[in-house]
Amino acid sequence: MYDEVEALDAIVIAIAQEDRDLESHGKFHANFKPEPRFELCADFQRNDTKRYERTSTYLIDKQGVVRQIFPQLIHFRANWDALLREAKRVLEE
Repeated sequence: MYDEVEALDAIVIAIAQEDRDLESHGKFHANFKPEPRFELCADFQRNDTKRYERTSTYLIDKQGVVRQIFPQLIHFRANWDALLREAKRVLEE
């Protein structure tokens, strides 16, 4: 699906909020095989992301406005087709 995201000229940024420190974040990052094609960042104390739910996906436009929230649970992730449809709709506005 990432090819379709790139075709939209969109960016995926994942924020790991569960990691305690750089070492645990490095272990989490190492589990991705192959290397992820998106940014995988950490916010250990949730200083920058505390206003966001821990497991939800946010569609944020280029002006920084949250356009859609896709609620999730740890073992129930957002439907990528729904995310792509909404991203296309926002980009067409």
